[in-house]
Amino acid sequence: MASGKADTTQTNTLKQAEDEIVAILKSVLTPDVSLGAILKFVHPGAGVVVVDGRKKPNEVHRRDVPADCTVHIDPQLNLAILQRQVDQNTAFRQGRIRIVGDVSVVTRLRPIMLRRANAEGARD
Repeated sequence: MASGKADTTQTNTLKQAEDEIVAILKSVLTPDVSLGAILKFVHPGAGVVVVDGRKKPNEVHRRDVPADCTVHIDPQLNLAILQRQVDQNTAFRQGRIRIVGDVSVVTRLRPIMLRRANAEGARD
């Protein structure tokens, strides 16, 4: 029985990380920026987060749809990368991230995230 409780706690932790990922993506993908493609994050044990950058404004949702680029990543690692606590290039080299499809789509997200970080740094 204890295992079931641990599994539920882990699932809740993963879902919370995914909730934070959605909130971050919605905050950075303002109407003036566009990925121009569909980017999907597959989070084992949690679900998916999709950025539909073909729509104006970008739409962030959790429906599993076909994507131009799919990133397979642990949701907690994804959150740490988006919060700039972990370097995405290092995580990729370590084999902790798998990308399928057009890699250029996910690389378009980096300058958007950096712009957000720079804006936050200016406010501190």
